[in-house]
Amino acid sequence: MPSDRLVEPAEALAADVLEWVSDADHPPLTVIGGPSGVEQRASVEEICRVLAAGAARHGRRVRVVNLSYSEPGTGFDLMSQIPPLSALRATPGLLLFFKDTHRLPADSVGALETLVRQIATTGTRCVCAFALPLPTETKSAFLASFDRLRRDGLVRLVTLRPVSQRQLPELVTSLIGALPEPALRTALWLTTRGWPNVITTAMRIGREHNMMTVVDRHAYLTAWRRQFRVVDDAELLADLRGLGPTAWQAAKAIAVFGPLGAAAPALVGEALGVTEEQAEVELAGLAREGVLQYAKASSTWRFRVPLVALSLESAFGPYERRRLAQIAVTAVWEGTARCERPEYLPDQLVNAGRLVDPDRARAELLSAAGRAALREADRSLTWLRAAAELTADRDERVQILLTHARTCLICGEAKQAVESTDTVLRGYAEEIPGNQLMGICLLHLTALHESGDITTLERVAQDGWWPWPGTGPQRDVGRAFALSLLGQWRQTHELLDEIRRENDEAPVDWHVRAISPIISVWLGDVTELDHDVAELVTRVEAGERPHEELHTRTSVLVTLGELRRARNLLALSDRVHIRLTPACQTALAVAEGQASEALELTRRSIATGPCSGCDAEHTMMFHLAATVQLHRGKLSRALALIATARSRTPTLPHLLALTEAAHERLYQRDALARQVLETALRAAQETGVVALTDLLWTALADLAFDLAERQVLSCCHERVEAVAKCMNTEQAELHRLTLHAVVHSDTGAADRAVALLRERAQPLELASGLERLVRFGVAIPELLLEAYSAAGELDALMFRAGLRNLMRAHGIPVPGRQATVAENERLLAVLVADGLGNKQIATLLGASEKSVEGRLSRLFSRTGYRSRVELAAAMLTGNLPE
Repeated sequence: MPSDRLVEPAEALAADVLEWVSDADHPPLTVIGGPSGVEQRASVEEICRVLAAGAARHGRRVRVVNLSYSEPGTGFDLMSQIPPLSALRATPGLLLFFKDTHRLPADSVGALETLVRQIATTGTRCVCAFALPLPTETKSAFLASFDRLRRDGLVRLVTLRPVSQRQLPELVTSLIGALPEPALRTALWLTTRGWPNVITTAMRIGREHNMMTVVDRHAYLTAWRRQFRVVDDAELLADLRGLGPTAWQAAKAIAVFGPLGAAAPALVGEALGVTEEQAEVELAGLAREGVLQYAKASSTWRFRVPLVALSLESAFGPYERRRLAQIAVTAVWEGTARCERPEYLPDQLVNAGRLVDPDRARAELLSAAGRAALREADRSLTWLRAAAELTADRDERVQILLTHARTCLICGEAKQAVESTDTVLRGYAEEIPGNQLMGICLLHLTALHESGDITTLERVAQDGWWPWPGTGPQRDVGRAFALSLLGQWRQTHELLDEIRRENDEAPVDWHVRAISPIISVWLGDVTELDHDVAELVTRVEAGERPHEELHTRTSVLVTLGELRRARNLLALSDRVHIRLTPACQTALAVAEGQASEALELTRRSIATGPCSGCDAEHTMMFHLAATVQLHRGKLSRALALIATARSRTPTLPHLLALTEAAHERLYQRDALARQVLETALRAAQETGVVALTDLLWTALADLAFDLAERQVLSCCHERVEAVAKCMNTEQAELHRLTLHAVVHSDTGAADRAVALLRERAQPLELASGLERLVRFGVAIPELLLEAYSAAGELDALMFRAGLRNLMRAHGIPVPGRQATVAENERLLAVLVADGLGNKQIATLLGASEKSVEGRLSRLFSRTGYRSRVELAAAMLTGNLPE
């Protein structure tokens, strides 16, 4: 078995303790020391559980003695807590488990040592759990006693340790079955310091309060810092609450003032109404209990487990939070305290509200939000909203709320965006300039779409319902925009034509011209888009900065697969900033052969972006990511991506059918594949969509060729020719050339298709395009070697397995015999980790179930993994042995 396999630390320690107490050759006393709080408590409970279960299996008994006590010096007698020595000798195999042993009074420490020496000659074993650091008044007595016992070989000392940063991903994967991504790993490490049980608690809190999202078996941080203050976790704060009201108040105060360094004790004293010296005594008490640590170099009090400080922030009453924030802000403003963390002051300004100077607070919040706009925009959301509440100027409030809404949409917080845009439209109509109203309405509709409020969009689209300000033509534009968000392209186009004929308002005309070319593209008319793209270059060279138009036109070109034209627009970014969404970045990454990066972009977009809405570019993103996963052999994960896309009401749903049909074909379910494709084509026809339907007709032609359906193949060719003629895209032309070659046995068309594939130089397209041409019998089999190499760039294990079969059928030697064996084994591991059974795997690989069983047995034997779950975890964390 691999030596680096991670077993949860508490589980591993409990198993070790059970082994030690069961072995007569081991010392009679096992001492377990660990930090107070969740870490020590959870470890102790796990050890108790394992010892009880182990003892029951071997006919032993476990006696748990809790040594917590109320008042020191109350005549505590350790020996009265356990059976007399004669009873111990008569009860072989008794296990004594002492909890909270650190709470023993000083005069009972000697009794513990005496007990250990007495039971050494019996079958009784003793386990003592200590919270560290040891109390000052008993520390020297404990250490002297343990030193003597260790010298005589009567004690084993065990200290709980945190996991390393390297081990943390494996621990998280074992807990939730998903690999934590870098931001989540960093947050976990910074807030837990690697303590395993604290990590477990953090993961539970994160799941309960939607602070993390699992996408494609990868876990992402969504809003750790921003949302954590709503969590008052009883388990995490239980020990702290038990220290008494004064310590509890001091802990809450230092949770706020700790980042202010040497000024913190005085501020704690101010909050508690005591002197700075008295406050320092309280803080020192918290340090003795293991809650705080004091760093002399920086004169700073810090929580040993930062997660406790974060949770404490949620335990304030409303006024208490504002009052503590007021003290902190005042100290910073007066110069008696300072903090290096740029987010500290604006966070406290949000909490303080109007208890501090609102004008100064507003100005500082806006300044902080501006600084965070590019790198940490999500931090600025609460700052912007608070600034809006603090301003008395209605015009300024409108602008702040709009900035907040736009930032929310960038950060995937669409519901917050809806609140801000709705506030502006309903409460500040008089402050909105006439030329801005339409843009704000469309921003609100976008926020509704991304927040999942499809019902409201449908009312706007179908009923003409419009509860916001605006003229008749402006409302019509809003309705057209709602229709486009819902993917109702034909209705949108017809309404826009009607608005053109009847309207002469300049703002309305501008928005119609902005929307219309994109709608026309999906319906198969690229005339307006081509004109816009050519004009944009001229406008930028003349000094204009059409940011939004460059963004939308670039996105459309990327979605259409017109990457060379899209890159021509992106080349203008040295003059004008062009916002490139994760969806567009995904398409470009796939085109450049960076499949893993594309998948990461997709996962992060799903995890941190809007929870609803799936426009054209995002539909393409889902299609490409699912195709990559399918080619890699991760079939269930590919279908999960498609299901996510469908749940978001995609505007080009026919693209998603491609992966579904390809999945059915892998299982040799050709009839189902045909049904999926034909259903998607009918739906596209109903909505008037033409763009990208060449992909579906080509997939249907693939099926028809394999089934020798010449008439269907000819029909597909005709349809693709029609699409290519009106769309005039390279991708459609590529499909036209391919089908023309096979229908008319035209090797010249095939050669032109090969040349175009190479010019476009997109590995995913190149591999599938060359494979199709060879399989159709219109290109030389040697091209399969080029396809095989291109698929290798994508780590397309499943696709390469199919290519090897085709290469053997054409007598083309497969390069790298040893590499092929290793790749076949890795594909098997991928299919197992994807949750497929032996019968499914046999179908996919064209092998018998018995053969799969044998190969799987050898895989488990070689790697040392004992179950499919272990193998799946190893695949996620990258620990599968080569």
